[in-house]
Amino acid sequence: MTNLNKTMVLAVLAGIFAVTGAAPVSAGYGHQPQQQCQYRQVTTYKYQKQYKTVYITRYDHCGKPYRVKSVRCYTIKVPVTRWVKVCY
Repeated sequence: MTNLNKTMVLAVLAGIFAVTGAAPVSAGYGHQPQQQCQYRQVTTYKYQKQYKTVYITRYDHCGKPYRVKSVRCYTIKVPVTRWVKVCY
């Protein structure tokens, strides 16, 4: 073959590969499936201390009632909602 024929054949083959996209990746090697991702609402619980003022009735040594102010501490469970990205 002459030099011109070789150049012409190489040009045609390069054009075919460019148009068809013939590459190792297009053959399916290394292809990663797309992940389906969405955000879901997740509720967790957190413990908090809450202080509350209560009035207690007490009695003195004569049996006479009187009120006493007292502060109580309660531990309560509080829901915490957050959004989490979930992918399949």
